[in-house]
Amino acid sequence: MRRLTLTASIAGIAAIGLFVWLSQGGDLKQSVKNPQELLGKMKSVLSGKSSEEELDPAQLAENIREGNSLIKQSRLLLLHNMGPIRAEVLQIIQTPTQSFRATGKYWQAPQSKSRLLVEMEIEKASGRILQVSNGQVIWSVREITSEADRTAKTDSDKPPQRLQIERIDLQRLSDFAKINGADETESRIAREMQSGLAGLLSSLEARMDFRAVKQVSINQEPCIVLEGEWKPESAENSMGNEFAVNIFHQSRPDLVRLFIRESDLFPMRYLCLKKHPERNGYYAQLAMELTEVTQLPNLDPSMFNYRPPDEQVPNDITHEYLSRLEKYGKASDAVIK
Repeated sequence: MRRLTLTASIAGIAAIGLFVWLSQGGDLKQSVKNPQELLGKMKSVLSGKSSEEELDPAQLAENIREGNSLIKQSRLLLLHNMGPIRAEVLQIIQTPTQSFRATGKYWQAPQSKSRLLVEMEIEKASGRILQVSNGQVIWSVREITSEADRTAKTDSDKPPQRLQIERIDLQRLSDFAKINGADETESRIAREMQSGLAGLLSSLEARMDFRAVKQVSINQEPCIVLEGEWKPESAENSMGNEFAVNIFHQSRPDLVRLFIRESDLFPMRYLCLKKHPERNGYYAQLAMELTEVTQLPNLDPSMFNYRPPDEQVPNDITHEYLSRLEKYGKASDAVIK
C-alpha cells in the first residue's frame, strides 16, 4: 500500500498539470500587443463589480476573451522575452484526507530550454521527477526509492527497478508541424510542442476558459488571479470509453486558479481545485508556487542535456505526440470543408 500510495502521488505531480512537456516557441507578433492595457481593463472590471456577482453574458464573454488573451501573452513572453531564470518550486498535493509536500527547482533559458527537478518523501520511500529539455529533445525521468532499496547490501537484494525514462524528439514534431502547415502559436499545437512553464500555460489555454476574479499580493508583488473552467469540447468527447470518462472526471480539477504577476506576467502560483466530496467548498488537489525567482545573466548549457544510464533503455513516445498533431490537422481540415 505504501508503494502504491507513493507511486500515485508521484504520478500526480506530473499528471495533474505540473508541466506539459515539449518545446519550440511561437511568433511573438501573435501575442497581445499591450499587456498593460489589458491588465488595466481587468482591474477596472474587478474594482467595479465583485467577481461573485452574476455578470451579463456579453460582459462575461468579454472577460473570458481578455483572460484567455492574458494567458497567451504570459506564455509568449516566457518564450521570447524572458532571459535565463532560476526558481524554487513548492508543491502541495492533497486528497480529501491526506496532504503531501514536494520541493524542487526550476531553470529556464532561451531557445525552449528548461529543467525541472521535484522530489518528495512519504514515510520511508522517496520519489523524484526530472524533466529536461534542450530545445531538441525532452527527457522525463521518474524514480521511486523504497527503504528496501536503501538497505540492500547487494544488487541481488534490491527490488525490481522503479525507474522510468521517456524521450520525445522535438525536431520530428517541429518538422511534422511545418510540413502540415500547423500554426505553432495555436494553443492545441503549442501544448504538444512546448515545455516548462510555457507548456503548462499552453495546456491551460487549450483546454480551459479563464477570467480575472480578483487582485492579490504575493510577497508584496501585485498579482491578477485568473480562474479557469473547462471548455465544453475538453470533456469526455475526447475519451475512447466509459472507463476512461470515469477516471477523467475523478482526477481532473473542477477549477484552476493561476496567479499572474502584474509587472511581467510571470505565473507565480498554480492551483488545481476539486469539489470536496463531503462538504461545501473546494480543496487544492495540487498547489504549486515558484519562489525566489531570479533572473540570471546566463546558465550553463550542459544543465539542459541528459544522458540515460547505459543499462536503461528509454521509452521513445514521440509517436504519441505525432498522432495527436495529425489528429488536430484532420480536425482543422474538416472544419474548413
